[in-house]
Amino acid sequence: MANRTVSSRRIVLLLVVTALAMMTLDARQTGPFQGVREAAYSVTSPLRSAVGFILSPIGDTWQGIVHYDDLAAENDELRERVAELEGVVDRLPDREAELNELKIGTDIDFVEALPTIAASVTSDRRTSVERIIEIDRGSDDGLREGMPVVTGDGLVGRIILVTGETSQVQLISDPRTSIGVVSRGTRAIGVTTGDGDGVDLRVDLEEGAVDVLAPGVRFETSGLNASDYPGGIPVGRLVIDGVRVRIEPLADLDRLAFVTVILTEEDR
Repeated sequence: MANRTVSSRRIVLLLVVTALAMMTLDARQTGPFQGVREAAYSVTSPLRSAVGFILSPIGDTWQGIVHYDDLAAENDELRERVAELEGVVDRLPDREAELNELKIGTDIDFVEALPTIAASVTSDRRTSVERIIEIDRGSDDGLREGMPVVTGDGLVGRIILVTGETSQVQLISDPRTSIGVVSRGTRAIGVTTGDGDGVDLRVDLEEGAVDVLAPGVRFETSGLNASDYPGGIPVGRLVIDGVRVRIEPLADLDRLAFVTVILTEEDR
């Protein structure tokens, strides 16, 4: 065992001496040392391969120790990025729902001839005696009192109060609201008023109209008799429940996130 230890020490010593010799020869590239250098490289090639094989794990370990802080920082950054992406994925259903609400509130196809502006609903202060919401657009955006407010489904209400940056909208379900309406197809004329107990609208139709109208018939603004609304805006569908006749609004007045204001003319 002692002889084996001595032999191992001699091999290590030989490798060290060889390495020093190679360094010396490497520094002398010209003159008589050139031939000696080439011969030494040829003879010690197996030893150099062995040294490289032995020392390579040590080099890898050393590199790992030297760059440990950088690797740790990169790992922390990757973890933060993964957490951020997971959060984005978790929020996708909410974003999809929000985009759907935005589309419903602003995808208008029944007032192509009139300019419009989209707005977000910022508050809802409906009570038993009033149905009012507030939006984030005002006189600074060109809004004024009396302008109709709609969604892609139909009429929501009209602006009753304007400040520089906000406006209050009185919904069509407000008991103080009256709308001149006309049925599609039969052109039966009537007037709706808000139902303070819910979102449905009471409707007073011209004589004999109920006898010829079928449930589900749609009504739109008539635009007649100096109406507060331009004609052709969808309002609701007819509901006949026994002797009770009412109109169910097409716009979902209980879930208003985005709306569109119709920028009507000054003289309307």
